Amino acid sequence: MNLRNFVVYITSLLWLNLTDAKIGYFWHITDLHYDPFHNSPELHRGCRHNRGNNEHSHRNGRHRDHTCDSSWPLIQSAAALMAERHPDTLEFVLWTGDILSSSMEHLSEEIKLEAVRNVTELLSRTFSSQFVFPALGHNDPPPSKKLVEMWMQWLPTEALQTFETGGYYTIEQSHSRLRIVVLNSVLWAGGAARTDGPHRGRAQWEWLEQVLSKARRRNEMVYLVAHAGPGVEERHNAGSSSAAGGGELTPTANGRLVHVIRAFSDVIAGQFYGHRHADTFRLIYSEGRPVSWALLAPSVTPRGAGSTSNPGLRLYKFDSNNGKVLDYTQYYLDVTNTRGETHWSIEYNLTQYYGLREVSAVSLDALAERIRNHHDRGVFAKYLSALRVRHGADVSECDSACVHVHFCAITRADYHEFRSCVRNPASALASRAAHNSAAILLYAILILVTS
Repeated sequence: MNLRNFVVYITSLLWLNLTDAKIGYFWHITDLHYDPFHNSPELHRGCRHNRGNNEHSHRNGRHRDHTCDSSWPLIQSAAALMAERHPDTLEFVLWTGDILSSSMEHLSEEIKLEAVRNVTELLSRTFSSQFVFPALGHNDPPPSKKLVEMWMQWLPTEALQTFETGGYYTIEQSHSRLRIVVLNSVLWAGGAARTDGPHRGRAQWEWLEQVLSKARRRNEMVYLVAHAGPGVEERHNAGSSSAAGGGELTPTANGRLVHVIRAFSDVIAGQFYGHRHADTFRLIYSEGRPVSWALLAPSVTPRGAGSTSNPGLRLYKFDSNNGKVLDYTQYYLDVTNTRGETHWSIEYNLTQYYGLREVSAVSLDALAERIRNHHDRGVFAKYLSALRVRHGADVSECDSACVHVHFCAITRADYHEFRSCVRNPASALASRAAHNSAAILLYAILILVTS
């Protein structure tokens, strides 16, 4: 963070301290992976598992199964919870893609669009007084006039123009300083970046930097929203074909996005992504100092690629004047519940769960240090439980090397830096120690400003 950005950052904190917060809320839902053929053996492709040497189709129609994507009853139950629990000051909904199950990949566009329409109509009924801001995932239909017609109820004309051509758009909140920027991460991912789209991918980069520059000139704060964000999942080899496929950003795109986030960290109030089917966070650093954070919400589907989790929904609390995130409440559904009922519960509250004074890059950086503390496994146990939404979390199965990989994934969003961190723990420790004095000074200033 250069001197100018640092001054802007401290000034914004002072402004927040002198201004009455206007409390609002927004839902973040992601990775529904809706499977319309969940209970149809003839058409079903995705809900299969192995028992011994024989493959069996899952035909009992229950949605309480980690081998299956979301059934319609599961999605209805998620909508019912959000309708029941959202407060009067709910401002909007972030819906970050992978609406459809990958089992629909080879079906016609008409069938896919009809499935998207079903979910859209359900959300329209659930949030009749709020706007829903959708982002496209790699399992979803590409931008089209039909999608525009479907979502024009939520998006203004200017947003629909860029959405139809590239799947990205920006929303200006007229009553506040907050701007929402929804990206199409598919344009920067694996095969799409090579086949669909070098042109559209480049256009999105140019558009993004123009929007962020305009936000800076107008003294706006920005939420970056997309299906997939920067960084790598712990079990992947960053930059490999497996990491760059399946919706992950290419190494080049990931590096450029990290660079853009660093350059505009003074106007980025938060980043919100899905895709990983996991509850985690990522940090962006500049000259060794934490300057931006990204919160990744878990999926509604209990099925994952290589790992599974319970379904999750997230309700954020924020200052709607400027976008400062104050907290969130994480809800979950235990799919192993044998009582035969769909009962969503509160899993945890962010600030209380981790003992955070605030939601900021600095506080989350301190949390990352606590997560990797070898002498106190309590915080890491909490993180591991949240990571898979209370499904199969056993801290005894993760030794110190495993904990270090998690730490590298959180704190090294650049693929090359992640690999270096994993291969050389001593180097990672040294790089952290190098900025301790600067961090201490920043903490002192924050305490003075916010006390």
